[in-house]
Amino acid sequence: MSFMDKVKSGFTEAGSKAKIVVEINKLKLQNNNKQKEIEQNYQNIGRMYYLQAVGRLADDSGADPAGMVENIARLEAEIEENNKEIKTLANEKDCVCGKPAPLDARFCPSCGHTFES
Repeated sequence: MSFMDKVKSGFTEAGSKAKIVVEINKLKLQNNNKQKEIEQNYQNIGRMYYLQAVGRLADDSGADPAGMVENIARLEAEIEENNKEIKTLANEKDCVCGKPAPLDARFCPSCGHTFES
């Protein structure tokens, strides 16, 4: 392999790794936005509960905490899917100890747990 072939190969590999990093960061940003939306739903549910408890919000006000709870569950599921995609892109898997391990590892580098084939 000539010098120029090695350089070209290096650039190709760097470009591929950069694309992976960009995709991972995009997914992490989506997760952050979803988490903010979850927090907003929590606040709205708490506000509605409080206003109903003190009698300042009528039951027929149209407030729908059940819809917000469903929205939270949907967002949490989307975050979990994004996290799985991030692990796949990063070529990692989770160990029982909670630490990430390389996808092809037979043993966890942190705790020594044996992974099944």
